[in-house]
Amino acid sequence: MNDLELIRRLRSEVAETDPDTLTGARGHLLAVMARQPAPRRSRRPLTMRITGLAAAAAVAATAVVIVTGQAATPVKPPASAGDVLPLTSARNILLVAAASAERTPQGSGTYWYIKRESEDGRHIWGESWTTRDGQRWSRGEPGNGPGVVKEPSGTFWLGPADSGAEVSMEDLEALPTDPEALRQKVTSMQKGDPADELDVAVLPLTSLIAELPAPAEVRSAAFRALAELPGVQRLGAVEGGEELLIQSGKHERRLVIDPETSQVIRTNYLPTATGGSMGTNRGLFIKLTTGWTDDLPR
Repeated sequence: MNDLELIRRLRSEVAETDPDTLTGARGHLLAVMARQPAPRRSRRPLTMRITGLAAAAAVAATAVVIVTGQAATPVKPPASAGDVLPLTSARNILLVAAASAERTPQGSGTYWYIKRESEDGRHIWGESWTTRDGQRWSRGEPGNGPGVVKEPSGTFWLGPADSGAEVSMEDLEALPTDPEALRQKVTSMQKGDPADELDVAVLPLTSLIAELPAPAEVRSAAFRALAELPGVQRLGAVEGGEELLIQSGKHERRLVIDPETSQVIRTNYLPTATGGSMGTNRGLFIKLTTGWTDDLPR
């Protein structure tokens, strides 16, 4: 019996709805592998010997599923040591967040939702719901009052309105996915002093990771671009994530990022998606909630 016939036989023993049987079959496979005679000496490189059952076992190990009553859910294989960066520096934290952003699929909701509030949840400083074709409903935004207002145009701002650029969903989709190309692109779109590229780049890159509905690859590139900027420091682990300090000119921007979800969950300063800017002092933070949803305000 050759390797392929053995794999076919073992697979036929597995009931699709019985995880215990799947585990037993895999154990049977490993036991058969252990009984194989030692290969004869060969002058070929060792890497050439990793074929047959060993390769099949490796494929089987990554294809294990948990079978439930409704659907089979793939089990994510554990990350190898080389895939994990210790969260000991601001750069590593941003790179881990970049990897998380890249593998997070874009949501399928109808509205891009943004909510800004105080850390205790008692005060809401603006909510908005924006469709993919550019209609926006907002509540509590500056100038709109506490009620819900439908705006004729739902474009976004890449950086504050006094120095940034107005962009549409299509513009966000077209941004570069290479970190350096993205940094140069958003810098060229700003009205700030091009001689101070750090100051000009920080705010639009922060907008992309914090509030704007940028594609996964663009958000990932923004995290990587921030990781390469000078003046970014790790302040330490806090509730919900890691706190970073970005020194931008005379200003200190603090962000709390959850590297596992790539979400910016709190900040002390924010260039808002609607072209404004919000800041706090005395150690306070703005709590952020963003994501795609199908729910409109009532």
